[in-house]
Amino acid sequence: MTTEIKIARLRRGLQQKDMAQKIGLHYSILSGIECGRIVGNARQRAAILGELGGDEADFFDVNGLARKAE
Repeated sequence: MTTEIKIARLRRGLQQKDMAQKIGLHYSILSGIECGRIVGNARQRAAILGELGGDEADFFDVNGLARKAE
């Protein structure tokens, strides 16, 4: 599944491990959030938004799962 988080990350030229390191998450956690397997907590979502910009609704659904790309 491709998500808005993944698209935004790739547009910025970031590898998953590089972004995870920049925002202070283990890459496996970022991977799980990005793929929609893990619901990120508020701090994790804020870190992702801080790196990618935009609003929470741009990247996450009402349940906190990564929003699928349209």
